[in-house]
Amino acid sequence: MMRALIILLSVPLVAFAQDFSNEDYIYLKRYENIKIELSDHKFDIAKHVSEQAQYLTSKKLYFANEVMHFDSFTSIENIDAYTYLPKFDKKINVDYIETKREFDNGVFYSDQEAKHFTFPAVTEGAITNLNYTEVIKDPHFLGMFRFGTYVPTKHAQLSIEFPKNVTIGYIDFNTEGINLDFKKESLSNSNKYTWTVNNLKGFEGEEDSESALYYLPHIIVYIKSYEENGKVHNVLNDTKDLYKWYASLVKQIDTNALDKVYAIAESVTKNLSSDRDKAEAIFNWVQDNITYVAFEDGLGGFIPRGAASVCEKRYGDCKDMANLLYEMLNHVGITSYRTWIGTRDRHYSYKEVPTPMVDNHMINTVIIDNDTIFLDATDSYVPFGMPSAFTQTKEALLGIDEETFKIITVPAQKPEQSVSKITSHMSLNDETLNVAEQRQLIGYDKVDFISDYTYKKADKTEEEFLNTTLALGNNKTKYTNIKMENFDNKNTPLVINYDLSIENYAKSIGGKYYVNLNIDRTLSQSNIDTKDRKYSKKIDYKFIKEFTTTFDIPNGFKASYIPETLSFDNPDYGFEISYSTEGSKVIQHKSIYVNTLSIQNKDFESWNDFIKSLIKAYKKSIIIEQL
Repeated sequence: MMRALIILLSVPLVAFAQDFSNEDYIYLKRYENIKIELSDHKFDIAKHVSEQAQYLTSKKLYFANEVMHFDSFTSIENIDAYTYLPKFDKKINVDYIETKREFDNGVFYSDQEAKHFTFPAVTEGAITNLNYTEVIKDPHFLGMFRFGTYVPTKHAQLSIEFPKNVTIGYIDFNTEGINLDFKKESLSNSNKYTWTVNNLKGFEGEEDSESALYYLPHIIVYIKSYEENGKVHNVLNDTKDLYKWYASLVKQIDTNALDKVYAIAESVTKNLSSDRDKAEAIFNWVQDNITYVAFEDGLGGFIPRGAASVCEKRYGDCKDMANLLYEMLNHVGITSYRTWIGTRDRHYSYKEVPTPMVDNHMINTVIIDNDTIFLDATDSYVPFGMPSAFTQTKEALLGIDEETFKIITVPAQKPEQSVSKITSHMSLNDETLNVAEQRQLIGYDKVDFISDYTYKKADKTEEEFLNTTLALGNNKTKYTNIKMENFDNKNTPLVINYDLSIENYAKSIGGKYYVNLNIDRTLSQSNIDTKDRKYSKKIDYKFIKEFTTTFDIPNGFKASYIPETLSFDNPDYGFEISYSTEGSKVIQHKSIYVNTLSIQNKDFESWNDFIKSLIKAYKKSIIIEQL
C-alpha cells in the first residue's frame, strides 16, 4: 500500500517535469472539480478540492499553516490532510483542525469561518496533501478558480460536471500568456468541461499595481440556466437575471417603523428649497451620524438592514447606508436609486460577468437637473457631488424598479477637482531655512489627508504626523505653530498652517549661498523600474498641485542666479517650474498635474522621462551673494 502511495505522489513530478529547482515551495498540483446535480429545481453542488505541494528548501515552512474559509453559503467537509516524507517513506496525518470565526472586531463583522491546521513534520523535501469537499448551497455562487497563484504550480486543473439540461457560462481572464487547454466531454447523463494548464511560474505583486485580479490567470464559472419539464429557467443567463435576483433580495428589506427616519429627513431639509441642497443635507447627515461597519453575514451580506434599525443603532455597512439614503431621499421627494457597484479592485463588467463576482459594494444614486450624483456615505470625508475614489470608472447598476435597471459608468474625476495649493514664505538665517507655509486641499487630496490623520496619526504628535506625511526639507525639519481649519467642513478647502525650521539646509560656498526652494518634492520617488516591472502602475485619482514660494533675499545680498523655466508637457502628466525676482524677493511658481488613473506598460518610458525631468528641476537652486 505504501509503495502505491509513493508512485501516486511521484506522478506529477514525472508527467509535468519543469525546472523549479531555484524555488523554495511549489504546488505539484491544484485541482478543483465541481459536480452539479439538479432535481425538481433544486441544485446540489459540491466542489472537490485536491492540492499537493512540495518544500524544495526549508526556507518557507510557514506555508505549512493552512486555512480554508467558508460561510453560510458554503461548508467544508471530508477533510483529508497529511504530510508525506519521501526520505523516510512516511505519511503523517493532520490530527487537529480548529474552526474559528473570522473578522468580528467591531469594525468588520462576518459569518465567515475558517478551518485552521498545520501540516506536521514539514521540512525540506516534504510533500503536503490536502483533499476536501466544499458544499455550495446557493447556485449563484460557483465562484472563480485561479490558475496562477503567488507560488509556482506544476499542474492546475478546473473541471465542472453538470447535467445535460443545465447550461454553464464561463469567462477566463489573463490567460493569453499561458498554454490553457480546454476540453468538452459528453458523458452518459452529463457534460463535463475541463481547463488544464501546466508549469505556471509564481506571480508576484508589485507596489502601486492594480489588484491581483488584473493579472492573475483565472476563470469565473456560473450557471446560466436549466430546463425542466420543457421549460427553461434562467439563473444567471445575463445581467437581467442578476438584477432580478438582487431585486428579490431588496423585497426582503425591513420597511417597518420608518417614522423616525422620515422625521430626520424632514428636519435636516426643512429650511432648504432646492433638491440639490436637500440631497446634500441628507447625505452629510448619514456620513456624519452613521458609523461604517462592514458586514458579511449570509444573506445579510446582500440584503440591506432596515433603515429604522440602522438609524437607531447608528451604524451599518455599505448596503445599509445606501438603503437609508434611499428612504430619506425619496421621502422628501428626491428620486434615488439603490446602486450596486464593484470597486476598482474588480475589473469586470456586468455584461461579461453577470454574477455576484462583478460587484462588492453598494451606493446610492440621484439624478438632479440632469446631473447624475453618486452617493457613497461609507467614505466619511468625500464631498457631496464626488464619488468615492475607489469607484471611479466602474459600472454602476441602478435599480429603477422590480424589473428595470440602468447601467451607468462612474466618471473619473477631473484633476481640477483635487487641487492642493501650497503657499510658502521663506527666509534665511545663516544656513537655516525658516518657512511659513499654508496648504489648501480640496477633493480627494483633502479626503486622503483627513483619512490619514484620523486613522493613522494614532499617538503621534501633530509634528510627527506632518513630518512623516509631508516629508518636507530634510531630516532636521522642525514644525511649529500647526493649525488646521475646515477639518469637518466638506464644502471648503482644508487649510493647514505651520512654520518650519530646517537646519543646515542652505549651502555656503565661497561667500555664496545655494538655496533650493523645492522643499516639497512630490513624485520624486515615483520612477518605474522598467527592467523588472510587469504590471501597470495604479493611480488613485487625478490631481493638480500648485506651489507659490516667496523667498526673502537677506539684507546686503542679491540674487546672482535664478534657474531657467523647466517643464514637461504630456496629456496625462506634466509640470512647470519658473522663477522671477521682484525687488528683494525671488518667487517660484510650480505646477504639477496627473491626468490619468493608470500608467500602462507602453507608457513607462514616457512616465520615467517625466519623473526624470521633474527631479532635474527639483535639484535647481537659486544663488545669492553679498552686494
